[in-house]
Amino acid sequence: MPLEKHFWQELTEQIAGCIDKLGGGEFYPRFFQMMKKLAPIDQYMVFEFSPNGDYASCRLAHNVNQPDLGLELASLYLEGAYLDDPMLQELKDSVLAAPDSAPSRLLEKRTLPPVYRRRFFNVPKFDAKFAFVVIDRESQHLFYVNFYSKQEDGFAENQYEDLKQASTLIGSLLLKHFRDERQKRGVIKSLLISGLSEREAQICNMILQGHTAKSIGIELELSESTVITYKKRAFGKLKINRKSELVRFV
Repeated sequence: MPLEKHFWQELTEQIAGCIDKLGGGEFYPRFFQMMKKLAPIDQYMVFEFSPNGDYASCRLAHNVNQPDLGLELASLYLEGAYLDDPMLQELKDSVLAAPDSAPSRLLEKRTLPPVYRRRFFNVPKFDAKFAFVVIDRESQHLFYVNFYSKQEDGFAENQYEDLKQASTLIGSLLLKHFRDERQKRGVIKSLLISGLSEREAQICNMILQGHTAKSIGIELELSESTVITYKKRAFGKLKINRKSELVRFV
């Protein structure tokens, strides 16, 4: 059935939370929480393709129960499996014909070629995926968004309709997040080049934004002591002792 009024009110609050954290690592916990309102999703994948097809990257690979498997599947896909994805070209053709749309499809694993089905559905035990594409008008890059389900019958009809209704909104949120994330990567990149890990760089970046160890822990779903450990480790690598020195370093 269509989304009810109170459901939209709750969803609107979660959307506002996502908007508030666009471009940062704390965006994703809010995004995943928002998506739970629409359907039970077991894996999220977003791939970016350049207009001429000479560039492809993974912007999001999150397997809810097996994070390492999600990364492995994303790597396999980018190694060339995307060329065998029966849905990608179909959706790409649709969005090129109508750039302002976010064409979507529901795919069940039984319709797939055996090798592709075994690698990307049987191994991780998925039964269906909902996918759509959206084009970034600024770069003309195409973003291919995939949500996978382990449910025996895949996504229920009402869940599919809800995802379909929300696909334009979801696509807009993700595009804005990716743009803001790319702009902020200037700081992150300088920290990574200095030898920090992704998490250490992320926490240092949040410190620069005014966060405390407690607020960082809340945003990233880490304990305060874990955040402090990352901070000490990062400051040690940078040979600094306080925030003011971090500001000067960046």
